[in-house]
Amino acid sequence: MNNSENVLPGSENKSNTKHVVVLGAGVVGLTTAITILESNSKHNLNYSVTILASQLHTDPKSIAYTSHWAGAHHVSHSTGTGVSAPDANSSTSTTEHPEQLAIDQETFGVMWNLSSKESDAEKCFMRIEQVEYYHEEIPIDENTGERRHHLGWYPNFKILSPSTLESSPLSLVDLSVHSGVSFNTLTIDPPVYLKYLYDRFIQKGGKVVKGRVDDIKDIKSVQRVLREAIEAQQSSDSGESTLNPDTPPPIDALINCTGLGSLTLHGVQDEAMYPLRGQTVLMRTPWVNFGRTLSRKGKDGKEDLWTYIIPRRSGDVIIGGIKSPNDFFPTPRPETTLDILRRGVRLCPELLHPPPPTASTDSAYTPTTTLTPDALDNLSDTDFLNLVEPFIIEAGCGLRPARKGGLRLEVEWILQSSTESAPQIPLVHNYGHAGSGFQSSWGSATRAMSLLEGALQD
Repeated sequence: MNNSENVLPGSENKSNTKHVVVLGAGVVGLTTAITILESNSKHNLNYSVTILASQLHTDPKSIAYTSHWAGAHHVSHSTGTGVSAPDANSSTSTTEHPEQLAIDQETFGVMWNLSSKESDAEKCFMRIEQVEYYHEEIPIDENTGERRHHLGWYPNFKILSPSTLESSPLSLVDLSVHSGVSFNTLTIDPPVYLKYLYDRFIQKGGKVVKGRVDDIKDIKSVQRVLREAIEAQQSSDSGESTLNPDTPPPIDALINCTGLGSLTLHGVQDEAMYPLRGQTVLMRTPWVNFGRTLSRKGKDGKEDLWTYIIPRRSGDVIIGGIKSPNDFFPTPRPETTLDILRRGVRLCPELLHPPPPTASTDSAYTPTTTLTPDALDNLSDTDFLNLVEPFIIEAGCGLRPARKGGLRLEVEWILQSSTESAPQIPLVHNYGHAGSGFQSSWGSATRAMSLLEGALQD
């Protein structure tokens, strides 16, 4: 990065330019920053945008950066009724943001366009047929007398008929499946997509610096962290800092996209936030090019059980998962990994059945296993792991930033100093997406942008 790229954010000598600082560089922070920056060309506005974050997608994977560990696919949990579907971001049905369905639908529309052959982001996505199986019957709408499903707005949606379920080769009876739906959607490859978002932001003139804010409402402290981060970056790039030590970095607005960080971040400390721990296994099985999920409501005090297969364009496949509220454990638990693998293989036996080499007529070729589901279940843990281990890349876990009451999209005002006459700065909150960060990202970003515009015009 050269010196011209390290101009102090907000010091571009444009009197009508507003400098916005976005805290957080996960999928929500990156998408929000892009939305604000690209609004310049759409609405003839002038924004300078800097992302300030303690963790970036380029850092080694850790529990501190949730977006790395996403599946990810677009399968909305929103019912549009103010209460999420029970197979969603919690062990029970939860209150959702009143616009959650519209947020998810808007995001799907953006991502569907990004996944087209004409898009430079196509490599980030994979369009698939998704099948969702349930242990319960799909409820009948008392007004229409027909079965109604919250995913009915997806392309090519259909409720699977009893004959389709009965003829499935998956032994759905043994899996206690009583209903199912299918539709078209897409999956996202998080490492590839996060890089795409970052590059898009930088190419549009955005700036990213690394630093940790302790108190979001202490503007002088935020300015100090921002200055130190910029100076460190400039010193690394050119060996010297070009900042005026007497001029604090101007900040006209803050956007809070810190996710689970909002639980402990001073100035927010949102007690409604809690971690919803997930755990997955990443496998290399490129012949699996479909999505499949099995959801079961918890009974007698037990948590919901949620098993999913999410293929990526790269040929990797995510197998999951769990939803453990208020669990901060930072590394994969071996017993959970084993449970996920057993459930995943039972739901998707194709994981262990690679197709024969197309360019070979070697009659000696045999599948990895010809064992029946029951035989697989009866294998010892050691024998089962020996069978699946050649396909495993890694086990991982992440902390979904869940929030009681759904995501927070709201503006509050903070003082620049203790002087009562000092102008206030808008702080826009955009966090609490739980497991829906990717599939809600664009919709929540446009709403955060609208809140920002309204605040700056007041």
